[in-house]
Amino acid sequence: MDRYDYRRGYNRKRRNRRRTRNRIIIVTTGVILVLIAALLLTALFKALFKPHTATADTAVVQDESVEATEGAAQNLLSVSTYIKPNIEDDGSDAIDAGSIYVWNKKAFELFFGGESQATRYAELMNKAGAELGEGINVYSMVVPNHTEFGLPERLKDPEKGGAQTEDQAAYLKYAYEHMDNTVIPVNPYNKLSEHCNEYIYFNSDHHWSGLGAYYSYTAFAETAGLPVLNLADCTENTIEGFTGTLMKMTSAEVETDTVHYWTFPYTVTDTIHDEWGGVNEYDSCYYAFSEAGDNTYGVFLMGDNPLEVITSSSENTNGEKIAVIHESYGNAFVPYLTYNYDEVYSIDFRSWTGDLSDFCAENGITNVIFVNGVMSSATQVQLDSIEALL
Repeated sequence: MDRYDYRRGYNRKRRNRRRTRNRIIIVTTGVILVLIAALLLTALFKALFKPHTATADTAVVQDESVEATEGAAQNLLSVSTYIKPNIEDDGSDAIDAGSIYVWNKKAFELFFGGESQATRYAELMNKAGAELGEGINVYSMVVPNHTEFGLPERLKDPEKGGAQTEDQAAYLKYAYEHMDNTVIPVNPYNKLSEHCNEYIYFNSDHHWSGLGAYYSYTAFAETAGLPVLNLADCTENTIEGFTGTLMKMTSAEVETDTVHYWTFPYTVTDTIHDEWGGVNEYDSCYYAFSEAGDNTYGVFLMGDNPLEVITSSSENTNGEKIAVIHESYGNAFVPYLTYNYDEVYSIDFRSWTGDLSDFCAENGITNVIFVNGVMSSATQVQLDSIEALL
């Protein structure tokens, strides 16, 4: 064999080896790409069809009804779009009494929370969502206070001689945006804004009224895809002469309040577990013997109790149970849930000392909602009390 034939044969073998190597690389790459595509499709399929998982984008209910889909769409709009209240303004001056502001004989609690507090609250809600697990829908509702819906914009602008108070819509939006997909945000802001000129907050106290709590209940029901209780089907009751906490914090003239509450066209049984270990059963979740004075707000849930279990005979219940983790703002909110749930567990995180995850598992609770006034959501001691339950 001459040198030319040898080189030609050598080159042919080298080309064959190169072709073989290229084929191996192409086949291996193809196999890897197919495996990656399969994994991505599997993950996508699970994300789309995973049952009964609480997400910030979808309000999930057991039957996946049309109402739930509509509720989810409304929820998406409500947590991204805030409709500022159009408050009736007579142009009169206000009285600055430090953290209390008085205008038209109404007392207002100013708000100073910011992004750091909103982030801390969102982190705590994310922790609750993660620890309670996939079998439980975890909702979170932060309730603005009267300052947001009772003071005209000119009185909330220091440059115009108004009070120094933070924008609560911005605070809520920031908090909700930092909640992950283990939590379903419920935004009552637009409902309250729509009804800002109605009696939705008290003049003399830091709480909302029974009517304000009702409008926020409708926001929750729409988010969760549940039928909404109609107050026209209920019996309205009133108690005159409520003198709330803010009245005691200022020497300025403040109007007393009328407390309105509604009893339902169905029966409820309220079993109260008090802080001394006692257990008592009642045929109402309202204390009908409440009188004028500084404790009139105690008509709701008969005051502050660590645990109440309320069963309902409503024909509109969905066969599920819900736990409401709250401070006193939740007292006026909880009773409306008896329209939708067989059992409502009212847990005041300031005095109840159980483990929330274990409690839900032991009692078959598949829904949990945290209801907090905006001041509590920005107060470290309150957040520490919530965290202690997890």
